[in-house]
Amino acid sequence: MEKSDDKISQSNTAAASVDATTTKEQNTTKEDDPPALSKKALKRRKRWEKALEIKKRRKEQSKEIRRIKAKNEGRDLDAEREQQKQNEKEGKGWERREKLWNDRCNKGNIDESFRVCFDCNFEDQMTWKEVNSLSLQLRYAYAMNRKSPMPLHVHVTGVKSGCDTRKHLEKIDGFPDRWAGRAYHVHEGSLEDVFGSALSNVVTSKDKDDKQEGDDAAKSVGEEDGTDKDDSQQSQPKLRPNHQLVYLTGDSENTLSTLDNNTTYIIGGIVDRNRLKRAAIERAEAIGSNNSTLPIKTARLPLDEHFDFKGSTRVLTCNHVFEILLKYRENGYKDWGGAVMSVLPDRKDIHEKGETKDEPNKDEEGKS
Repeated sequence: MEKSDDKISQSNTAAASVDATTTKEQNTTKEDDPPALSKKALKRRKRWEKALEIKKRRKEQSKEIRRIKAKNEGRDLDAEREQQKQNEKEGKGWERREKLWNDRCNKGNIDESFRVCFDCNFEDQMTWKEVNSLSLQLRYAYAMNRKSPMPLHVHVTGVKSGCDTRKHLEKIDGFPDRWAGRAYHVHEGSLEDVFGSALSNVVTSKDKDDKQEGDDAAKSVGEEDGTDKDDSQQSQPKLRPNHQLVYLTGDSENTLSTLDNNTTYIIGGIVDRNRLKRAAIERAEAIGSNNSTLPIKTARLPLDEHFDFKGSTRVLTCNHVFEILLKYRENGYKDWGGAVMSVLPDRKDIHEKGETKDEPNKDEEGKS
């Protein structure tokens, strides 16, 4: 009888341990499994997977079209790919791109043109999402300047080491060294530090030139290219005498009529969904009042003088303002209307003042 009781006890103990193990495994499985997706999330995933399939199919179709086109032209794509790899090893592609860039800079007379500065001093007032949008806009501006037939010297100030804006930009291959090679200089120092030092050095170099005109004059010509000798240190911009700073803000009472080539136009690095009102003009006024050696004027783009917004917002993104300045220069400093209309998206629904829309003739309507 005692033996049977022992057997029953052992079997109960084994069963209890099995149940405990099963329960533990079930709990572990429930904890490790991802949460169940809602119907809306499942639909989004299906749309995303379908979009990937369409993208893959279109990519294959494009490859096939290129292959057929090359075959009809009597070209050997495999040989071309091998030649491309060989050119990359020998650096011929880089040499070609450098020559094209230098030709555009010389043709556009980049050293004699105005400059643009993005003042990234507002990161503490923006959300992480807004900072991410700002970094995208800075990338768009870099791409526009790199492809422009008349590029500009661009300076981005206040991008400190470890800040969110820099973290986003550091994900891009070639930042910041290759950017500096395309006249797009990113500085850790603030606007006051970078341009304050540059303007003070202009005065110093002018005094030296008055004393020594020979070698110093030749040296100044060599340094006037505005490029940084050491891209990693991001040296200060090389400015000409009597250089001016103009902060662009829609709150200014002054309106730009044209652009001056001995001026740096400052764009506030703000993405705020119209939340940080007057932030740019208050910063410009604060710099001017706190630093007598760094006089900054303010001005706004001549939007109201040339366009009817019809309720659409006049707040523009940083890259839109930059591209308008770029297009205005490409147009020969003559056509604000053409520059703005070529940049702003159609959803703005704006048109130039004096422009008449095609409307049906009432008399013809009655006859019909």
